[in-house]
Amino acid sequence: MILVLLILLALIAGVVGILLLHPDAGYVLINYGPWVAETTLAVLVLGVAIWFLLVYLVLKLFGVAIRLPGNVREAIDRRRQDRASESFEAGLLNLFEGNWQRAEAELVRRASDHHATHLNYLAAARAAQRQGAIDRRDQYLRLATLNKPEHEFAILRSAGDLQRKHGEYAATKATALRLRERDPNHPFAIELLADSYQALGEWEPLRTLLAEPAARSALDPPRYDALSIRSLRELMQAAVAAAHLDQLKALWDGASAYQDHSELRRVYLHGLARLNADAEALALIGPILQREWDPDLALLYGCLHANDPIAQLATVEQWLVEHGAKPELLLLAGRVCLRNKLWGKARSYLEAGVQAAPTPQGYLDLARLCRDTQQPEEASKFYRQGLELAAGAR
Repeated sequence: MILVLLILLALIAGVVGILLLHPDAGYVLINYGPWVAETTLAVLVLGVAIWFLLVYLVLKLFGVAIRLPGNVREAIDRRRQDRASESFEAGLLNLFEGNWQRAEAELVRRASDHHATHLNYLAAARAAQRQGAIDRRDQYLRLATLNKPEHEFAILRSAGDLQRKHGEYAATKATALRLRERDPNHPFAIELLADSYQALGEWEPLRTLLAEPAARSALDPPRYDALSIRSLRELMQAAVAAAHLDQLKALWDGASAYQDHSELRRVYLHGLARLNADAEALALIGPILQREWDPDLALLYGCLHANDPIAQLATVEQWLVEHGAKPELLLLAGRVCLRNKLWGKARSYLEAGVQAAPTPQGYLDLARLCRDTQQPEEASKFYRQGLELAAGAR
């Protein structure tokens, strides 16, 4: 518009200049049919300029009129989008501040006008879960998928995280499996699946998952080791409970990286003893106790039946020399003496053991010794002391 005015002023200035500089302004005669028009050249030029200017303005106004509905719609859309963005930002701020109800209301109120509607619904799902509204949460997740199906992986990731935090591990597992269908090596999908297997007690699938190369890189080393040890321990205990000795041995042989783990080692050795594989347990316990002292394994050693009990007793007495009169060693020596029917030596060791550290098992061993040596009153006394100690421990 300013350009048009400048052109008009330039034309007027030109005409005025002509009139001032040339007294003879020229003469123009136009004859068309019965019509005759006479004027000066300057007036004609000015009239033509004004005419073109008017035509331009009319066309300009016509164009504006035609575009007006579209411009109005664009302005309304821009305003709607601005309000949607403001509402989204307010919703996120309330979410971060912990105002769950206000956050959900803001995020949903203008979600359909926001250019990233799926983000509104994902954030609203988190706000709904914090209020315990699981049905609303799931509805928001469905709406996010409907609005942006191409972002289904990100939506599934958010859904799995929310389900895990709420303790819905069956749903978490299903979501993790869907994630792995799209990206089998995605770290979060592996982490999610491992957590769900652990929570559901599905130890064999967990062990299979951990055997994948991608699982080692997806999980941080402490977490990977903890899950591996837990799954092996549970599977070994299940094998012992089902009396599957071969399965127990296979699990142990496949756990070479964790055979020095004390808890896992105890489960295996106690399992061997329970399944009557005493010779194998003895062969493993001896070298272990030579390297490091373990009171639990020492007591287990005394409960195992050796082909050569005299050699077993000699080993225990050698440990007494090396490690001193530890209570567990005294009780262990007493048990081995009982097995060899060395009654006096057995009683000496057992009484020294319960004197150093009274235990129900120690009193029980003394009671059995007295029973086997025909001392019923002494046996009753030790039974009573063991029961009283056990009741007090509870």
